[in-house]
Amino acid sequence: MDINNIALVRATNIIPFDGIIKPISNVPYLCKNISGEFSAVISDLLRELKIIEPMDPTKMFEEDYYDNMVAKAAITLKQYLPYVSDYNSCILFSLNGICPDDNEHGFGNNTFSNKVCGIIEPLVNHIDNVVSLVPTDTAIQGDVYLSPEAIILIAKSKYLELSEQEKEKLNNLNLQVKIFEGSLKEAITNELKNSGRYIPEDLTLSRKYGGFMPSNTSEEQLKLISKIAHDYNKAEVLYYNLLTGNNDEVAKLESVKDEIDKAWKVQDYYILNFLNKLLINMNAPSNLTNDLSTNLHSRPYMEKIKELIKNYGIENYKLFVDAYNAYLKKLQLEMTLPTPNDIINVEEKSFSLG
Repeated sequence: MDINNIALVRATNIIPFDGIIKPISNVPYLCKNISGEFSAVISDLLRELKIIEPMDPTKMFEEDYYDNMVAKAAITLKQYLPYVSDYNSCILFSLNGICPDDNEHGFGNNTFSNKVCGIIEPLVNHIDNVVSLVPTDTAIQGDVYLSPEAIILIAKSKYLELSEQEKEKLNNLNLQVKIFEGSLKEAITNELKNSGRYIPEDLTLSRKYGGFMPSNTSEEQLKLISKIAHDYNKAEVLYYNLLTGNNDEVAKLESVKDEIDKAWKVQDYYILNFLNKLLINMNAPSNLTNDLSTNLHSRPYMEKIKELIKNYGIENYKLFVDAYNAYLKKLQLEMTLPTPNDIINVEEKSFSLG
């Protein structure tokens, strides 16, 4: 066995019609962030106004009650938040199998088994751009151009929804496109088995087993992956540890040392734009507006904004958020929304609600 027996596997809802998988740093990307200071005060306000349902202490020990209430609150909160963006220059893959869902081990919220698209691609074609080689967390930096050996699996239900133009793009790709029904995990496992090249494994997020559940072949494949990492001077670091710097392979991770700082810059840029326009729209005192850029992570400052929103009216605030978000979505659809890389490289850009 050698590097040619290891496949990159990705489960996604984004079909690469052009044969290119792009990190979010390279595309016009929008998301909601429920973990910042502004999100926290909006959450508090929604709870004060009973828009987010309070927890019932008498039900706290009922099965799934707490988790369901937290999930419900997050859905409501996102409806009252502006779009921001994020930064990630890497694309994550698993090796020789689909990455398991986070909830299989009782933590996190990433779900891969319900994705509509699976991608299988030989590792050997991209080893030079690999940042870290781990069964569940192989990180590749930059755009990944799929080779003629790639397989794109698309759920039949999703394929039937595609436009004729989208189907034509897929037909013109120099690779295999296959339609599957049922489980994405089974479809990927079957393709790996039938390749005559790869041995599929059941992956696990438990650190105890190093990424693969024990099998007749798992130990041999884990040793092979470590050998490849050693031969090509690649780190073997879980993605979280890669981002936080909590690892012993810093010298191999120079290209991603600023990922978290860049993510904060992009998120701050968006929230600054939104709050600046919101404060103007609410006729906020000039001293509050002038202090905005230096107080994005100040809870006391955000509490002042919360009081302004409360006086402004939550309904009026929601109308403003909806209008702002619709405009950003329009820019995204028109491909005129800056990418996270654009924002990092040219920070003086700004948005306008017209």
